[in-house]
Amino acid sequence: MNSLIHDRKLGIISPLEFSKTLIESTYISLHPHNTNYHSNGSINCLSLENHEFKYLLSGSADSSIKLWESSETSDEFLTNLDSGFDFSGEEPISSLKSTAKNQGLRLLGTIPRKTGHDFGVSYVQWWPVDTGMFISSSFDHTVKIWDTNEFSIIKEFNLNNRVYSFDIKNNLIAIASDQPFIRLLDINSTSTAQTIKGHKGKTITVKWHPKDENILASGGFDGEIKIWDIRRSNNCLCRLDMLNTSNYYNEDLTKESIKAHSAPVNGLVWDKLGHTLFSTGNDDKIKVWDMLSNYPPKNKLINFGPLTRNKFLQNLPLTLNYNYENDLQYIIFPSDNGDLFFFRTVDGKLVKRIRQDSGRIVSLAMDRPFSNEFYCGTINGDILGFKSY
Repeated sequence: MNSLIHDRKLGIISPLEFSKTLIESTYISLHPHNTNYHSNGSINCLSLENHEFKYLLSGSADSSIKLWESSETSDEFLTNLDSGFDFSGEEPISSLKSTAKNQGLRLLGTIPRKTGHDFGVSYVQWWPVDTGMFISSSFDHTVKIWDTNEFSIIKEFNLNNRVYSFDIKNNLIAIASDQPFIRLLDINSTSTAQTIKGHKGKTITVKWHPKDENILASGGFDGEIKIWDIRRSNNCLCRLDMLNTSNYYNEDLTKESIKAHSAPVNGLVWDKLGHTLFSTGNDDKIKVWDMLSNYPPKNKLINFGPLTRNKFLQNLPLTLNYNYENDLQYIIFPSDNGDLFFFRTVDGKLVKRIRQDSGRIVSLAMDRPFSNEFYCGTINGDILGFKSY
């Protein structure tokens, strides 16, 4: 550490390089630092808004929703965040996190059980534009849009089937439900804007492309991952095949035997540019798909080892850390046995394994960039905060 600080003071390494090195080294010392108790029900979902990185939503299996305030983030950090991480001054990025007070979580408000939803909350997500609204879904067949200040319902959609997860892009909410089709809900018209014929069985997870607002990925009970273009009458662009591992793949993508996983797919996450898609399923596998260099997308055959366990038929919070935090991005995988794994995305190498005794982790939310902090919700109703020493 002394030599690293010495090189930084002499200008041998830049502030960004200093922070990347520091962040990579602190991943090995991650540990739980506080616990907040939500209820007796599982914390099915967490969502931290990405404007101030201050307000956290949690949805529980007992049908309640809570709003928490996380650590106070300094104005200096937010100014540099808005500037696109152009840190050319003398202060290293890592010093900015020291200006944030670590106070854990403070409860701001609660939507009591059986008040907003009748059954367990399956997913919550902040409105992408600001913190004035958020959206929740439930196993009571509804999707609801909430006013954050009043904790009141603005709009409600009754879908007549259980909702597992959803994702928001502009004014469209893509719904993964207990049906083989995918619904796109239009917030402006409070109706279904489009219905996509999706999978053979349940649709468990959906994710919008981070750059193209018309591209959607979905994973289903049939073990398939499909890529959709919502502008087309024939919406399906392609089906991902785990046997496609070369640039000379010529199989018919309409065949029934094509699978992305050999069991239901319950987790999807895009990288920041949308060049790579990561998936996981009940076959205990993590797969990495090259979505840029060739068509149809290729399975990159990255081996993440034999330790991952994923047997529950619910949306799994597969998460990437911020790609500018370190040179080799990490994927965070919550295993069924309660362990939290950090793998390098480039080669699948295990970087860190965190063991905790609060039960299986079922939800996860990353804190602000370069903080090396995140929150996890467990099956026992705990919200765990993790940070490095």
